[in-house]
Amino acid sequence: MILPILIILVVMISFLFYVIGLSVTDSTLSKPFKDFVGLANFRKALADQTFIHSIGNTLLFAFGVTAIETFLGFVLALALYTEIRAGRILRTLAMLPLFTPPVAVAMIWRLIYDPVSGFLNHYLFKFGLIERPLAFLGRADLAMPSIMAADVWQWTPFCFLLILAALQSLPSEPYEAAAVDGASSWQVFWRITLPLVTPSLIVTFLFRLIIALKVFDLVFILTYGGPGSATQVMSFYIYKVGFTMFKTGYAAALTLLVFFMVAIISTILTTGRELLMRWQR
Repeated sequence: MILPILIILVVMISFLFYVIGLSVTDSTLSKPFKDFVGLANFRKALADQTFIHSIGNTLLFAFGVTAIETFLGFVLALALYTEIRAGRILRTLAMLPLFTPPVAVAMIWRLIYDPVSGFLNHYLFKFGLIERPLAFLGRADLAMPSIMAADVWQWTPFCFLLILAALQSLPSEPYEAAAVDGASSWQVFWRITLPLVTPSLIVTFLFRLIIALKVFDLVFILTYGGPGSATQVMSFYIYKVGFTMFKTGYAAALTLLVFFMVAIISTILTTGRELLMRWQR
């Protein structure tokens, strides 16, 4: 029964060793495992200012959207976790953006941001908030927030679903005791709901952060890393190095550095969650 999982695990480990093998060579797309160079690719990556800049963009994007989505998901979950007449319909509608393919989401938001025919510029101009159309995806100061807004629209339901499940699994005894003691709604939230749900909030934040660190499709379709390198994230830079510059050895080294960075961030957040749970006990 565990054989399928073992096969998948062996394939993943084999692929990891393949990437490690590429990373220590001067491989190209047409000539894999060409010329052993040792750690030269990693030294080059640490001195690559474009890669360093893409790391900053990725961290800004990932932590920004994750914080916003976790907060909004928590607010929506608090509003809808009680059984109300329209609760199921509202929960279903809230999940629709998550079920939309990422490419479709990117195309929808590209039309929304269009400076000529996009309805966002239309209504901003109509209400007198702007004097002329804004190129949301063509300005360095607006491109990243625009991509983040599209991501928030798509992935907030993911956080909402996880937090809603956590709220619905909370024990009822503390709430019954609080009702007997005459606690106010704010006291119940601050002293019971929030402490009990915090470990689940951290897990939700961690899951979403790991996904956000791998963002590619929105950047590829909306801005292609531009304008300039304002929205160039790690995954997109690795794609450019491997599939437009054909430097697969260097791309493999970049991939391993990103892998270790994500592992370190995940370990820090997981350790923080465990320490918090011990403190609560």
